[in-house]
Parts: sequence; C-alpha cells; structure tokens
Amino acid sequence: LTKHNMDRGRKAMPVQNKACMERYIQRCQERHKQKLRDMKCSIDNKCPRAASHLKTKAKKNSLMEDRFAQIETENRILLEKMSHIM
Repeated sequence: LTKHNMDRGRKAMPVQNKACMERYIQRCQERHKQKLRDMKCSIDNKCPRAASHLKTKAKKNSLMEDRFAQIETENRILLEKMSHIM
C-alpha cells in the first residue's frame, strides 16, 4: 500500500506538528506490523489424544473369554462322556 492510501482517513485530523505526527503514525504502524509478525496461532492443531478404552477393546475381550470358558466346559463334558464310554 502506498502512503497516500494508508493515510486517507487522517487527512481531516488537525495536528500541531506534521513531522511529529508522521513519526508517531509510522511508529504505530511498525508496532502493528511487528505484532502481526509475532502473533501466535490460537487454534490447537494437534491430533486428538487416542482413547485408551478403544485400544483395549474390553467388551470383545470379555466376549472371547466367555466363549473360551464355554468351549472349555463343553470339552470337559465331552471328555467325561468319552471316559464313561471307555
């Protein structure tokens, strides 16, 4: 942007000393530009934390344990029947 475009709203402001006012405006603009350069993002862009309860799959493990217990029980019953036959 040119100086003319940046000062278009300040033309009607009466000032005592134009040189001092221009320096003040320049300092304000530089401070503003520096703040824009130093600005940190305020949005968290990190990946969401992994939910540990989804990794363990407790319900699936519980169902598998129940199934294995049922198979063990059936195997024991079959073994008892086979031993009774012999």
